Amino acid sequence: MAYRLGLRLYDRRTGKWHDFRRRKLGEEIVRAVTVAPPGAPDWATDPDELWNRAEGAEKRKDAQVARDYRIPIPFGLSDEQAGDMAEAMARYIADVLTTAVSMGLHRDAEVDALGNVKPKEKQGYHAHLYFPTRKLEQLEGEEGKGEWGLGSKLTMLSNKNSSGAFVEQLNAKWAELANRYMAEHGLTADYDHRSYARQDLPIQPQRTLGQAVTAMERKGFFTRKGAELREDIILPSKLAEAAHAIVLEAQRAQAAADRQREAATKVPQPQPLTTPSPGVIQTTDGEALEWKLVKTVPKAEAAGADAQGSATTAGETGSPFTDFIEGPPGSLLARFREMDEAPEDPKEHAAYNKVLRLVRLVEKVFVSLREWLARFRQHDEARGRRVAAKLEVVYRLDRVRDERDAARTRVQEWEAAHPWRMRAAKARGGDGKPVEWRILNRAVEARQDRIAEMESALASHDRQILVFDQEGFRLGNEHASLMNRLRLLLGGIRNTDEGSVRALFTAAHEDEREWIQAAGVVASVPPQTSGRPDRALTMEPRRRPGAPG
Repeated sequence: MAYRLGLRLYDRRTGKWHDFRRRKLGEEIVRAVTVAPPGAPDWATDPDELWNRAEGAEKRKDAQVARDYRIPIPFGLSDEQAGDMAEAMARYIADVLTTAVSMGLHRDAEVDALGNVKPKEKQGYHAHLYFPTRKLEQLEGEEGKGEWGLGSKLTMLSNKNSSGAFVEQLNAKWAELANRYMAEHGLTADYDHRSYARQDLPIQPQRTLGQAVTAMERKGFFTRKGAELREDIILPSKLAEAAHAIVLEAQRAQAAADRQREAATKVPQPQPLTTPSPGVIQTTDGEALEWKLVKTVPKAEAAGADAQGSATTAGETGSPFTDFIEGPPGSLLARFREMDEAPEDPKEHAAYNKVLRLVRLVEKVFVSLREWLARFRQHDEARGRRVAAKLEVVYRLDRVRDERDAARTRVQEWEAAHPWRMRAAKARGGDGKPVEWRILNRAVEARQDRIAEMESALASHDRQILVFDQEGFRLGNEHASLMNRLRLLLGGIRNTDEGSVRALFTAAHEDEREWIQAAGVVASVPPQTSGRPDRALTMEPRRRPGAPG
């Protein structure tokens, strides 16, 4: 008792002092009071005298000295208001049982049963109501009734049937007091002592851990019941946070998209892939390359003109092969040089050099295509995640809508079963609806709020998917432009020397071959046959004329 009331009490039976005043000083105990029914002696409200007399009244070793009735205090009440409500409950018990009641109003712990810190608005109060198992009455003496004492046993507390009915009576009184105090202070007064099942509400009650498991969890021990409670509460909460994070991400993306709405809505239209006119085509690195793709020049004339133009260079440098373009080891250009030998005839020198320049530009297109492919895959994965999140919201939205419809049906059924109560509530107006109706209707409103949140999230997903689709369209145009450029470069190589296209295909990596085939310039090339009829291709490096053996 000293622990519950935060007092220093002396136990006459054992001769020990029990001092728990520090609990009251630490504000764990908000109020402690002992009340008694009207006409009771003064000692009945003195905890020290009351509980020592209660101990002395019991002779059996296994006797029950007191009962503890614990009640929660609704959130929102102040220290004084919570104390008044708990004290009112204590006085009710004292009057009904004709016995004294010691009440200790405690502040709730700052952590929940799983050891997590509670938010301030969820840190309320609870009260312990202790009362002896005997009535306060005038005891029979030799000359009739004499002094007051703890007399006859409250046997109804020991009987299962009668004690259950009494607890039901106490619970109903608690609900009445809770609603009265909440209404008096402008708070929601919709408390009901009955279980969800008795109220015919399809709500799954939260699991309870019990005192022993709660103590272990708060000390950091992992328990099976705690794991089950985490699965019911913590895991759905984390999933909700993850879903909310997706919504926030979509909202941020939409905010950025809104700033560029005008530009985003003007989606570029795909351009037809046409072969450009002959002339100068600008490359990605700023080089200018003159292509003669439309006007077909006989290879002999082109070779002769190029040979004439390169003769001066050859004469100036002293070698017809000194101006061949080199490539880094492992590059497409280096692999092509190894697969396709340089011509020994000076007349073919200019045409071969032109092919090398085109191969270098093809390699740059391949680099751009690889960068494009990485961005496309990232875009495709992000869009896939967004679509999956949207489908999850759609699935949950359908379930919540079904729950809302079922909750509306229960409201309608209750109204049909209680027409007179509804008419009386309508006549009173204001907030006079029955508590049962408000609980059922609140279930409908809660699901409607969830539906509104999910519909907002669904619209946000749709907007973000539209942004992904617009970006995907731009990526498609970029890919078409790169493939068009590749097609033109391969066409230039084919027009200059058709055998070089096949050599390029053989030297290319697997992904590069796929792009070459997709360009439509060459369908497939036997890997062991060169495009030049007078040479055979192998995978061994070729030596240039005059190279050391």
